Amino acid sequence: IFAFQVSQDHETMAQVLFSRNLRLNVALTFWRKRSISELVAYLVRIEDLGVVVDCLPVLTNSLQEEKHYISLGCCVDLLPLVKSLLKSKFEEYVIVGLNWLQAVIKRWWSELSSKTEIINDGNIQILKQQLSGLWEQESHLTLVPGYTGNIAKVIYI
Repeated sequence: IFAFQVSQDHETMAQVLFSRNLRLNVALTFWRKRSISELVAYLVRIEDLGVVVDCLPVLTNSLQEEKHYISLGCCVDLLPLVKSLLKSKFEEYVIVGLNWLQAVIKRWWSELSSKTEIINDGNIQILKQQLSGLWEQESHLTLVPGYTGNIAKVIYI
């Protein structure tokens, strides 16, 4: 019975990994074609947080390097997935989400911190509103010890 269970568990894990590999290969195809909006649409459509966690650091690095591959609209589209990451029980997911948020805020800080009510880009208003709601919901992350809490404190100030 034990050998059968191990075999069955192995088969299930193999299917999960095969599926994840397929999804990552699709994401990689979009990235290589520089079809960032298609990549983001794909991530939103599949709602697979494991794939999001694998892809988001690449998008975060692109934002940090100030490459203009990623539009503000794409960042707004990704925010609901990032909110899900911040609610995860896995610290790695939370850290990936916080790192991405920090990169987004840094990239569009001048627009986000602008006090003028007239902002031509509606996505800035949407991002401001979503970030404001996020601070209220996830402020407890600043209480987490270690790296996670430290990066949360930087973002939430």
